[in-house]
Amino acid sequence: MSYVWFMKKLPIILLYLFTFFSCQKQQQKTIILSKASSNYVEWMMDENTIILDASTIKNTDSILALADGIILTGGEDINPLEYSDTSNLRVCGTINFSRDTLERKLFNFAFKNKLPLIGVCRGMQMMNVASGGSLYGDIPSEIGTEVIHRNSGEVMHAIAIIDTCSLIFPIGTDTFMVNSWHHQGLKDISANLRVIARSFDGLPEAVLMEKSTHPFMIAVQFHPERLGQDNLIHQKMRDSFYKAMEE
Repeated sequence: MSYVWFMKKLPIILLYLFTFFSCQKQQQKTIILSKASSNYVEWMMDENTIILDASTIKNTDSILALADGIILTGGEDINPLEYSDTSNLRVCGTINFSRDTLERKLFNFAFKNKLPLIGVCRGMQMMNVASGGSLYGDIPSEIGTEVIHRNSGEVMHAIAIIDTCSLIFPIGTDTFMVNSWHHQGLKDISANLRVIARSFDGLPEAVLMEKSTHPFMIAVQFHPERLGQDNLIHQKMRDSFYKAMEE
């Protein structure tokens, strides 16, 4: 290969490299988890995906600038003062003030910038609270024990689909068995949210943000990341999320 030939071909080579790396960048996705665990990472991991744990990063603005999608994950009770309810303080566990602040920031960023967002368990509760809704402080004492949502760990119970949503549930099935590990849940529902599924005591188990308000915000009270790779809800939510990040 002569030097003259190389110099003649250099513009074409540079154009090819620019196109190649641009395509690679477009294919690669960055997902922000509000707090990571191995189950969430394994659920969303892909060879072209970077997953970042926002709870371990001090400068969240730097990672939000990279975000293609956000997941608000499960965890502690939300501070009732976030939805102006002092009575629920007595039934809450340890409150994580920094996490409440962080997840509100993540939600607000996704809302403003129309980024796809999934809420899981606490994440669904934060989605409702950040949108103007409120929570039951303790389900057994406020709703009863017709459905057991937590019993020294994770339990399973049935939920009923009350509205169509192909982003979360496979079409054609009216009831599903899901896992559950929480004692708080959605009470007053934000005007921007639509309830898709309820447990048989009436508690909301899945919601979505109206498309007129945001293109893709879905949330569930159970834990799809722990339902297993063969579970249809596990697959459906992941596929919907990735599709939304491509749009």
